[in-house]
Amino acid sequence: MHRLPTSAKSAFSRCTTVADHEQAADRGDTPSEGTHTRSEDPPDVEHELKQVQRTWRRRQLRRLVVVVGLLATVVYTATWLGFDLGYLWEHRGNLQSVLLEEMLVPSELLAEFQGDGPALGWAAIETLAIAAVGTAIGLPLAFCLGVLAAGNVTPRPVHGPLRLLLGTIRAVPSMVYALLFVILAGLGPVAGVLAIAMGTIGDLGRLFADEMEEIDPRPVEAVMSTGAGLLATTWAARRPQVTTAYVAWTLFYLELNARKSSVLGIVGAGGIGYPLIMAFNARNYTRVMAAILIILVLVVAVEAVATLLRDALDADRRAARD
Repeated sequence: MHRLPTSAKSAFSRCTTVADHEQAADRGDTPSEGTHTRSEDPPDVEHELKQVQRTWRRRQLRRLVVVVGLLATVVYTATWLGFDLGYLWEHRGNLQSVLLEEMLVPSELLAEFQGDGPALGWAAIETLAIAAVGTAIGLPLAFCLGVLAAGNVTPRPVHGPLRLLLGTIRAVPSMVYALLFVILAGLGPVAGVLAIAMGTIGDLGRLFADEMEEIDPRPVEAVMSTGAGLLATTWAARRPQVTTAYVAWTLFYLELNARKSSVLGIVGAGGIGYPLIMAFNARNYTRVMAAILIILVLVVAVEAVATLLRDALDADRRAARD
């Protein structure tokens, strides 16, 4: 037999390899890379799975430690405060006797409403007036301070101190403001109005600032490109984006102020809180229950009206959008 030359063998081998690759391509198979290329080792799936499991166990252990720590802190704090379920259970009869024998007796409640109903009704009206006037006084200041305290409206030297001011105002409870304003204005609803106004400035101002910082900056940039100043830009580009949210927060805070003003009378700041605390000090629990029922009706009525106004506002906004 005649042996092929080396060059012929190499050419034949290359032709065979090319033919094999073309056949593999026709079959849809991935062609091999040749005998001189080492195939990559498959990933160690089992090792990766064990690593994921260990990470998951550590994460779950940390969460369990945090939950157990929080529960232990709550239990210790409750014990330090003297919270004892056994003591409360042993003395449950005291509350039952007051509720069933004095506060929830229909005939006595009816007699209380017939005798003191007009006085309690006027106190409820005064409570609503305190909430409304206090909100109306605090709202403009809350709007101005809230807009100026937004980081996308004013520079840091302006919005930083204003944020601190709003936080300081919010830190003082309305009851403390009522005590201070009783010294200034004396006993009566004026102190309650001022206390509600201060709370409105702090809380609504902070909410307004947060809402202003969430607006879309593109309309603002478009208006500023025309050379408009801060006031014109805020009115034309920023205000339309926050109007709905501002109205919703104002209505919500009006509901909250109605609840606050119902107890400000405890410190002499007017409203239905004053007859409530006087009845409690006199151990007249029937009158206490009558005042509580009137407060409940007042708060529910304010909430219902605020919900209707919000629904009407949403309907107008959807109609304008369509």
